[in-house]
Amino acid sequence: MKSTTLLSLASFTQSAYSLSLHPRDEPATLALNFERRQIANRPQRKRSTASAELVNLAANLGYTMNLTLGTPGQAVSVTLDTGSSDLWVNAGNSSACPCDYGSYNSSDSSTYEFVNEDFYIQYVDNSEAAGDYVKDTLQFSNVTLTSFEFAVAYDGDNDEGVFGIGYAADEASLEGTYTNFPQALVDQGVINSAAYSLWLDDLEKGQGTILFGGVNTAKYYGSLQTLPIIPEETDYGTEVYAEFAVNLTAVHLEQSGKAVSVNNSAEFPTSAVLDSGTALAYIPSSAAASIFDAVGAEYSDVYGYAVVNCSLKNEDITFYFEFAQSFNMTVDISEMVIDDDDGSGYCTFGLSASDDDTLLGDTFLRSTYVVYDLANNEVSIAQANFNPGTDHVLEIGTGANAVPNATGATESSSSGSKTSGASSTGTGDSKKESLATVSRSQITSLVAGLLVTGFFLTL
Repeated sequence: MKSTTLLSLASFTQSAYSLSLHPRDEPATLALNFERRQIANRPQRKRSTASAELVNLAANLGYTMNLTLGTPGQAVSVTLDTGSSDLWVNAGNSSACPCDYGSYNSSDSSTYEFVNEDFYIQYVDNSEAAGDYVKDTLQFSNVTLTSFEFAVAYDGDNDEGVFGIGYAADEASLEGTYTNFPQALVDQGVINSAAYSLWLDDLEKGQGTILFGGVNTAKYYGSLQTLPIIPEETDYGTEVYAEFAVNLTAVHLEQSGKAVSVNNSAEFPTSAVLDSGTALAYIPSSAAASIFDAVGAEYSDVYGYAVVNCSLKNEDITFYFEFAQSFNMTVDISEMVIDDDDGSGYCTFGLSASDDDTLLGDTFLRSTYVVYDLANNEVSIAQANFNPGTDHVLEIGTGANAVPNATGATESSSSGSKTSGASSTGTGDSKKESLATVSRSQITSLVAGLLVTGFFLTL
């Protein structure tokens, strides 16, 4: 009786905190590697008017991965994009082909199913893709999804497809939403919850990993800080989650250890979208102008972006992206200067001005480890570790507070809100491989409680 009671108490104690503690020998996760490379005619979320080689190098750098579709499998390469929600690939007879990165032919697959003709997407650079929605077998590594819905483009401008993994509400379908990749992994039992973490690694490495259903604590410093995603207001007065938008309260600059004045007063706080499908970081014009002056960047109408002297990457300059009081993500200048390789001595600057959307693309995301939790409408962010040790993977569970080693989440922000509900706790300087978010005081109290219970049971 005594041992049974103690075991019950221990089981209760464990279950009370199991939402954020999921170490297993084989976690319910799916890790996929991708590489950064030049992408011809990469769809742009920001309008580009340039034709010069420099802008092509900067804006057309993207993160790509390989997959197979159909039975037997047809190999294609696609661009990873958290800022859209459809997987689409070119048909073999698409107007965008010949396609160097592979294509899909429905007639060659025994498992093909037609859905509808309602796929159409247009990007802000006016590139587009149109075609059918279909269902077929999708395979990554050792994971196979049957009857998976995706789009096949017969007309378009881009010879490589896009792997969109955002909210279903942002899908291009004219017939409502469907189950896209993150939720399909849940439905077919591969992961527990529609959530994934993204690690791009630094500019020099050119590779990264996306981990569906889990986090890898070896690849970031400190604890993950959780921010609520800002919903969009529809024409009907309702709210919908469509993009990974969070409140950005300021952008700061430090040069040789001294703070540099940046104009953050007029346009902050602002809603900023975390988007791996965008090469650069687009921030409000007033702040961008201050930073351009400080680092000697010049906006080029020819290139369509700001350019800097390539030697700037060797300077002691740090950017601070502030999401809440004392919660900053830092980016070193070396991640903001993109080589042009043409010998001119000028490089693309990783920040650009925007009078419209604030987008935090790859030049920001490379320095961060981001968990996108679609199930709870939150993102959790930590400083990326560019020199990780042995992988330490924890699965993401279900329900609230399901992301391991994450703190700071509060109630969701309302649409258009200019305040963040994040904790003011900053990230640490050394790697911590904590298995849970249970505090030291909580553990002490629980142990003390068990000891007291055991004492009385022995009486």
